[in-house]
Amino acid sequence: MESEGAIRMFQRSVSMRNVRYAKYLGDGDSKGFLKISESKVYEKELVVEKLDCIGDVQKRMGTKLRNLRNKLKSTKLSDGKKISGRGRLTDAQILLIQKYYGLAIRRNTSKSVDEM
Repeated sequence: MESEGAIRMFQRSVSMRNVRYAKYLGDGDSKGFLKISESKVYEKELVVEKLDCIGDVQKRMGTKLRNLRNKLKSTKLSDGKKISGRGRLTDAQILLIQKYYGLAIRRNTSKSVDEM
């Protein structure tokens, strides 16, 4: 449903507003950008660029860390301790990592990932 709506908006942008959208801002799990890219809404000369919301990127980082912690919860690490617990990867630590990850992205928007 979301992807169909995005395609319709892009298709009627020229006829209704006489504009072509050059960028697509969506959440990371949406199929809207994929559908727009496949449908080639505009001529070949314009390639639509995908932008990700920093908040969604932050959220996905936290989700991946929680999934990793749950996957490895019974496994002992190289130091003989588990991944979670006191002084380890707790919910509070994950929130802190998310916060600083988002800040790093926001403070370096003009830099590439490699430069960051």
